[in-house]
Amino acid sequence: MKKFSKFLTSEDILDITLEIKKKQIVKFALNYRALINNKWEQIYRVDNFHGFLHEQRFWRTKEPIPVEENLPNNIIVNKYVDYIIENFQKFKEYFKKK
Repeated sequence: MKKFSKFLTSEDILDITLEIKKKQIVKFALNYRALINNKWEQIYRVDNFHGFLHEQRFWRTKEPIPVEENLPNNIIVNKYVDYIIENFQKFKEYFKKK
C-alpha cells in the first residue's frame, strides 16, 4: 500500500492511497481535505475500496455515489486527480455553504 499527500495549497491537501499488485493499481482512494476554521474537513473522495467505484461529496452527504467508469484503474486515478485539482476550490466553497 502506498500513501502520500499532494499539497494543493497550504490549506488544501489531496491524500492518495494506492494498492498495487503486479504493477497494476487494484484499489485506490483519493481524498481531498481542507483546513476550514482551524479544522481539517473531508470535502470530496473517490475510491473503489468497498468493491465498487464511488465518490462522496461531503457538502451534500456522506453516502457513496456510484460512478460508472469502464477504464483501467490507472486511468481513472489520473482522471480524478486532475478533476480534483481543477475543482477543489469550487468543492471547498460548496462545503462552506452547507
